[in-house]
Amino acid sequence: MVVKKRSILLTEEGIKTLERDLAYREGELRAKLQDTLNQMRSQGDLRENDGYTIAVTDFQNNEERILEIKEKLENAEVISNSKTSSVDIGSKVTIECEKGLKNTYHIVGEEETNPIEAKISYKSPIGSSLFGAKKGSTVTITTPAGENRCKIIKIE
Repeated sequence: MVVKKRSILLTEEGIKTLERDLAYREGELRAKLQDTLNQMRSQGDLRENDGYTIAVTDFQNNEERILEIKEKLENAEVISNSKTSSVDIGSKVTIECEKGLKNTYHIVGEEETNPIEAKISYKSPIGSSLFGAKKGSTVTITTPAGENRCKIIKIE
């Protein structure tokens, strides 16, 4: 049986972010962790050296993250926002809801979500409610907090 890897939907910005993280981890961070590991190794009996154990764990965690990033990049499907008139992956959408609240969201793939930066997945409750809608339309967004009707003000 051949197991097919699933595509990972990423914006061009998401690809660049992963590439920067990979370069940092393979270069500067790996060298720093290797130096720490060598310093701890030189301190004697490794069985009782907690610093060495922590250094090994940190080094291994970095190597695992490098492999994860490489796998994501290998399986990435780049989604570029073609400036369509409807909400799609890569769109920045400004909405105004019933209570006068205005929010702008960047619709991204699952791997890029970051609520602090208002990057939401197209599969999230808000993202899926907005996905495919056009400027000027009103959508109902259902979240655990309840339903909210919002109008799409702008799509970039």
